[in-house]
Order: sequence, then C-alpha cells, then structure tokens
Amino acid sequence: MKKALKYTDSDNVFTALEELFPGDEARVGSGETVLVKEHIPVGHKFACADIPRNGPVYKFSHVIGYAEENIVKGAYVHVHNVRDAVKKWTAEGHSFSSEAVKELPDSLLIPNPPKLYGYRRKDGLVGFRNHVLVISTVVCANTPVEDIGREYRDVITISNPTGCVILPNDVARLKALLLGLARNPNVGAVIFCGLGCEAVNADWYYEQIKDEKPAACVIIQNEGSCDAAYEKLNRLVLDMKGLLAGQKREEVGFEAVRLGTKCGGSDWTTAAVANPEIGAVSDIIVKNGGISMQGETTGWFGGEDFLLKHARTAEVAQSILNLMEETYQKCESVGRHVEEGNPTPGNIEGGITTLAEKALGNVKKGGNAPIEKTIRIGEYPPRRAGLYIAENPGLDPISLLCLTSSGANILLYSTGRGSPVGTPVAPSIKLTASPTSKKLFSAHIDVELTDVTMGDETMESGADRLLKKLIDVCNGELCIAEIKGNREVAFPLAVSPL
Repeated sequence: MKKALKYTDSDNVFTALEELFPGDEARVGSGETVLVKEHIPVGHKFACADIPRNGPVYKFSHVIGYAEENIVKGAYVHVHNVRDAVKKWTAEGHSFSSEAVKELPDSLLIPNPPKLYGYRRKDGLVGFRNHVLVISTVVCANTPVEDIGREYRDVITISNPTGCVILPNDVARLKALLLGLARNPNVGAVIFCGLGCEAVNADWYYEQIKDEKPAACVIIQNEGSCDAAYEKLNRLVLDMKGLLAGQKREEVGFEAVRLGTKCGGSDWTTAAVANPEIGAVSDIIVKNGGISMQGETTGWFGGEDFLLKHARTAEVAQSILNLMEETYQKCESVGRHVEEGNPTPGNIEGGITTLAEKALGNVKKGGNAPIEKTIRIGEYPPRRAGLYIAENPGLDPISLLCLTSSGANILLYSTGRGSPVGTPVAPSIKLTASPTSKKLFSAHIDVELTDVTMGDETMESGADRLLKKLIDVCNGELCIAEIKGNREVAFPLAVSPL
C-alpha cells in the first residue's frame, strides 16, 4: 500500500507521497484508497473520483482548474489535462464580510518571551544587523561601488541596472526603492554613489537621509574619474565602519521584528507544510507585538478570496483587489496574461499545475492574522503590530529586495525545489519541507521540515523550530545565505521605451 495525501474531504484529487505506478493502491492515512491507473511522480496529483470534461478540479476545497477531458479515478491530473481556474481575471465579483475577520487567539501570546538583541536607530526602529550600505544611483556608477564590494566583503553594496533615461513612473519607484533600502533598520550607515547627470542624483538621496543616520554621497563627475571616486568611497567606508564598530546591541522585544515572508522554487510541499509553518510563525510575531509583511502580488491570483477573508476592513479588501488589478492589467497591456508566466516550469515539475493552485499555497504565508493595510514598494507599514500586504513582484531577488525596501529586518523564505538566493540587507532564513530538496539542496537550507511532511513531526513542533532559528538569527547567528554570500539583486523597474 502506497501513501498519498488529501488536503480536505471535498477534494477530488490525491497528492502522491511516494512514486506511484499503474496497479499500485494508494491510501490516505488509514482511510480512503485509490487504484492508480498511471505513473504519478512524487508530489503530483491523481484523481480520487471521476472528473468529467470541464468539471472542476478541487484541492484545498477550492477550484484550482478545470478538466480538459474526462479524467477517470486513479488517472494523472496535471497540465496535460487541466486548464487554469485563473482566466481573464477581474477584481469584480469578490465580496467582503467583516464577520469573517477573526482576531488571533491569546494562546499565541508567549508568557516568558525569549530575549532579542538589536541596534536601536534614531527613528526608533531596530536592526538585527549593523551594515554599511553603498548604493549606486545609476548604472554608470556601478564600477566603483562593485569594486568596494569586492574589497570589503562585510560591506553591503547594491548596483543599479538603470537610473537614467527613464519615465517619471520609474523615477518615482526608483526613489522609493533606494530610500526604503537606505532607511532599513539593518543599515547603520549609507553612502550613495552616482555619476552626476542621472534622473536622481546621489546628493538628493543624501539630503533625504542625512538627519536619520550616518550618510554620505560621492558624485563621480565631481571627483574627475571612477578611480578617484573609488578612493573617496574607500575612505568613507572605513570611516563608517569605524563609527558603527562602537555601537552595541540592546535588549528588545518581539515588537522590534519586521518579518518579510517569501516562497520560491515552490513545489507541492510548499502549500502542504512550509508556507503554513511560515504563517504560524508570522501569527506568533504579530500576536506578540511585531510586524509581518507578505508579498508576491503575482502569486495571489486564485487565492484572493483567502486574503479578502482576512482583510480588516472593506477598504483594505478593495486595496488588495486594486493592487491585483493593476498587476493583471500590466500584463494585458502587452497582450499577455499573468497565468501564462506563472506557475514557472520548476513549479510545474514540482507538482503545481495552475496559478490558482500555487496561489492557494502562496497566501498561507500570512497565517490567520487580520490584514491591516496594503503597502507599496518602498513604503513602510504603520508602527503597530499586524500583518501587512506588500506590492511585490514574484521573481525571488526582486521580491526579497522590495520587502527590505519596506523595512523588513528578517526574512523567512520557503523553497520546495531548492534556491540559493539571498538578499543584501536582511538575513534570509531558508526552509524546506521537501524530501527532494533535503537530499539535493541541503547546503542552502537553514531549517528542514521534511519530518512534518511525512507525518513524523507535528506542525506545532516544526513552527517552534522555525521560530527558534529566527530568534537565533535575529541575535546575530548567520543564516546560510549570509555565510555563502548570496546577495542577489534585481530591481522592479519597467524598461522605459526611450
């Protein structure tokens, strides 16, 4: 007898917990069984009831797609015979009910919370790292910035893929992104480096930040050459490092945590275990006074009703739909649809068939806390405990960078197939619940939860382990992405037609 998983009683598909072959009998726990008709890879779906052509495919008690042909009980269910439930998506027709919003239970309060230690900034925010950050304000200034990064591995450098000959909407987004990164509480000091004739010069950024934390700027044209600019940057970096070396951590509480949540390289275990575990930790952080931010706008389509159910008010619900509609219309403006690029080929190989299926796993990272507000790239959430929804593209380096541009000082990042990606400003704790990832990609995994997936460990125990790792990393333990130097950067900017 082979093992399978059924998420809810109303589902009409099983998920294979081990590789299945024609003639195998698959069982959910000690109950329902299905005779398998085709080869089913681990983590992929097969029908546990006959599904007629154009009939709905149910997983998580939601429609994830529609059968393109008659699918018999025991047959393989995947992209070859299912079309996405997300098609010509619209913000209309969704409802909000204030009665659906539930407060987090008091059982999540920690009576004797563990001690956290961080760097208190002038604005009252707390960083769990104390970085010197050097940012290029235009692609033409990247060389001296990158040279600094090679010289000082303990200095965070961010190159810029753009910065000039861009339209006003991209100028506004660039300002918000770079200022948001500079203001991140993990940044103790910041230096802006520009050429001198870009859309927004380095001295403009400096003027916005100089009263908030140690800051400086270098303009290459004023220095006469990239070599001279590098020499000035070098002196400033050494000065900033000396200044920060004297700062000490102080004891803080969970209210200092600004958690960003992310999933990438997702597979079937992401929805089953990894993202719900992130959601459980997110709920604990929020209930004990902290902030959690959930992003990946492109991965919400098909899961929006879950988000709306948790929206604090009708206005918050509408703002979520508005953000999704903007994203969907951007794709339509070039004659395409978001579901054509999502799920990714890796997601599909990992058992995810449709965007709707992916979305229903994606949204679990937010747990069950009420959603207080939506925030834009570079916008910081209000200084009150809660879950916030962030405008946030799906590509992993962009998503992580945007979360840090909204002040995330620690990140939880689930991966099913395995991903090395980190981000420069905030530690990114990588977790997986995938036996495949454990076997093939363990060198990049901080917390492994495969025992939860296979039923040998409880969800509660897994969440406790994940929370402990988060606390340790907040208090200075390096996560694997930091140890290995994974600082991937990509910017969420459109290519201007100029």
